[in-house]
Amino acid sequence: MNLHKKITSILFMVIGLTISCTKDPALPLNTNTKIEISKPNLSAITQIGATATAKAEGGINGDIVDKGICWSTATNPILNSAQQKSGGSGEGSFSVNLSNLIPGTNYFVRAYSQSKNEVIYSEQVQLKTIDYQLASVTTSSVTNITLTSASAIGTVNATGGGTVTTKGFCWNTSPTPTISDSRINVAGGLGAFTADIPNLNPGITYYLRTFATNQAGTAYGNQISFTTVSIKLATVGSINITSITKNGAFATGSVTADGGGAISSKGICYSTNVNPTIISSMYNNNGTGTGTVSYSISGLQTATTYYVRAYAINSAGVSYGAQTSFKTL
Repeated sequence: MNLHKKITSILFMVIGLTISCTKDPALPLNTNTKIEISKPNLSAITQIGATATAKAEGGINGDIVDKGICWSTATNPILNSAQQKSGGSGEGSFSVNLSNLIPGTNYFVRAYSQSKNEVIYSEQVQLKTIDYQLASVTTSSVTNITLTSASAIGTVNATGGGTVTTKGFCWNTSPTPTISDSRINVAGGLGAFTADIPNLNPGITYYLRTFATNQAGTAYGNQISFTTVSIKLATVGSINITSITKNGAFATGSVTADGGGAISSKGICYSTNVNPTIISSMYNNNGTGTGTVSYSISGLQTATTYYVRAYAINSAGVSYGAQTSFKTL
């Protein structure tokens, strides 16, 4: 072997010994190069919450000091500028509940893993909460029905995730009333409520429903129909006869109740036939309303029996009092 080859061989041996005796450099601690955080999986989505599950892996010597979920309505949420919830330290799977969300809203969600030096984030996923729903409302009953009014009872059972700003009752003389028909408002909120239904007409069938309005719109309860009290015939008293002569007499009586309808005419009718009426007999008109009626009857036949009754007219018809008879002199 010549001198040149010997020197070359010696150099290679020295280099090999030097390399074999040098240790691999130690990997720096607390770097994210060996930590992985999975994209969160979303479940149990409601109007105001959801569950996010993710997994953190890697790191050495307790590199992962915290892991969790952060979320925001803005893209790529980060810690301290978004809502966040911790899933604990160390590697492994974890699950957190997202709360205080707004119905019908888009959120962006990322998992994070925090080491002593830095924070790494997963890919973001999008979450949309369930939108506002119509409120649930029930029409319970209609009571205290009179000629012109009634009392209604209803209940808001659930708000639909929103705020019930207005509730009340709506009604009409045709089925399926809406808030475009007659209605009465009650302050919003949850629970039972009542209201008096005014300005009704006697003897009419009405259809009534509860309603409740929130962010999703107006919900209606079940329909109840009711009929207001009808106007009755007026109540008319009996006749008292005085001052009987050969050709006349004086008759007095009274109308004691209007039956719920205005008295348009009242007076006294008489005839030689029993049960006189304002159609077949003589009569007078003492005006409107309840009260006393009287008639100074004249032009009668002598020694003749007459029959007399008081009468009153309202929208229900003509009502007559008890009949009285007398005989002229």
